[in-house]
Amino acid sequence: MEFIIKKWIGGLLMPLPFALLLLFASLLMLFFSDRQVIAKLLTLCSFLILFSFSLLPSAYHLTKPLERQYPPLLKADQSFDYILVLGSSGIDDPNLPITGQLSATALSRFSEVLRLHYANPDAMIIVSGSGFGDTQSHAQLLEQLAVTLQIPKQKIIRLDYTLDTAQEAKVMSLIIDGKKAALVTSATHMPRAMQLFKRFHQSPTPAPAMYLAKDHSNGLPWYNYIPSAYQLYKSERSMHEYLGQLQQWLLKKMREEEILPAETTVE
Repeated sequence: MEFIIKKWIGGLLMPLPFALLLLFASLLMLFFSDRQVIAKLLTLCSFLILFSFSLLPSAYHLTKPLERQYPPLLKADQSFDYILVLGSSGIDDPNLPITGQLSATALSRFSEVLRLHYANPDAMIIVSGSGFGDTQSHAQLLEQLAVTLQIPKQKIIRLDYTLDTAQEAKVMSLIIDGKKAALVTSATHMPRAMQLFKRFHQSPTPAPAMYLAKDHSNGLPWYNYIPSAYQLYKSERSMHEYLGQLQQWLLKKMREEEILPAETTVE
């Protein structure tokens, strides 16, 4: 239940749902109350949120500070014992090839896993992610993808029941303790993921994937600055991470003040 509540609250605080909630509230006031000034202000706020978060400069400046906290892993051959890939999303649809069942985020992360696997063929690959009610877990879908790409099945460890990054970090930290590991996740997600691994006394080597904020020092055609759903998507990915970091900070403070019980750490 806690996981579901967290997902609902986090989802509603994203720019698009939040702007729609404001717009819905303004419409209710316009038609069913005499608070016309407040209704107009809410409508204006809704427009400004959608407009600003859909612009390339806004998306770029929100995303880049997250993505550049950890540099890309350019030297792949580092004799890793484990390659860790955090879960993303996908839907089990047997009518599609496995590459069609997984999200673009999952495929981008796994392309980095594949690069590291070729450079470290003896490393074990840990895939993770629950099915969230689907017929197969996300870890099972990733395993199918790995086998399709000629990675030996015996080189894969599945974590089928991890619900979020905190659970992934906790379980993976038990497995990699004392070993050399590479951590693969989206570049925007890497700072929060590394914070969680450090909570469990592990520091895997960051291997960021799926960069969204790319430098464009040579300039871009003017049409790139038209508000777009893609820029809104990048802004939402960044806001999701900032809210996640805020949540981690609040939980830490509450535990320090003994409002919440102390978290069990990996021994």
